[in-house]
Amino acid sequence: MEKVVTDTKTHVIWRRHLQVLVEFDDRHWQRREWVRIHEIFQLFLVEHTIVWAERADPENSEQPISWPGLNFRTIVDKACLNSSKKKPIEFLSDKFLGLVDDRSLKSHSEGDENKARTLGRFPETGLAIKAWQDYQDGQKILLTTPSVLVGYRVEVYRAEGTTQWYTAVIQSYNHTTKTLSVTDDTVLEEHNEDPALIQMRLIDDGVVDSILRGVEVGIGPRRTRQTNKDKDLQSTSAVLFYIT
Repeated sequence: MEKVVTDTKTHVIWRRHLQVLVEFDDRHWQRREWVRIHEIFQLFLVEHTIVWAERADPENSEQPISWPGLNFRTIVDKACLNSSKKKPIEFLSDKFLGLVDDRSLKSHSEGDENKARTLGRFPETGLAIKAWQDYQDGQKILLTTPSVLVGYRVEVYRAEGTTQWYTAVIQSYNHTTKTLSVTDDTVLEEHNEDPALIQMRLIDDGVVDSILRGVEVGIGPRRTRQTNKDKDLQSTSAVLFYIT
């Protein structure tokens, strides 16, 4: 059963007493649980890097094809996975899980001819690579240079409450407490959030690329109670898809 870690970051994840908030793929998110991973799980993994490995061609199962996927860092390894020659890979796009000989894994780099053919035939793999890299770049900015994010909009995971996420505008960064002051779009309340302890993600297309290029996008629009009311009249529901 796959688990989604929603409320931790790797720099604290090694502690033996660590509790993490976990969502299960086959359950509604409201049935998430706080668990002590070192006491409960035989094997607990987190996404690490993009690699390339061979798998069956989706259009011709008798032929192998080089395909991008995620490898994992072990946090709990009572099953001795680290000493095994076979490593778990979650292939991008279709999320197919496979065990691959670690000697055959290749790091992700531009310009490889076989990889270019795969990306040409299956453009969705390139989009999946870009989405994962953008998310990782966004996390790096949140953790290493959060002060540059003042004025940008983010989505923040709720560890408690009746909604899974809330959207907000970053108002300031406190260098002493390492927290971001954000204003909730919906109720216009201010919250102090630590990006090292709660999951946050930058929203709006092209924001990460713009920040990395040093382009000033400008302060995101701040919603008001009236604009929220008008939006509710136009649409009675909204759906957030959490992709990992």
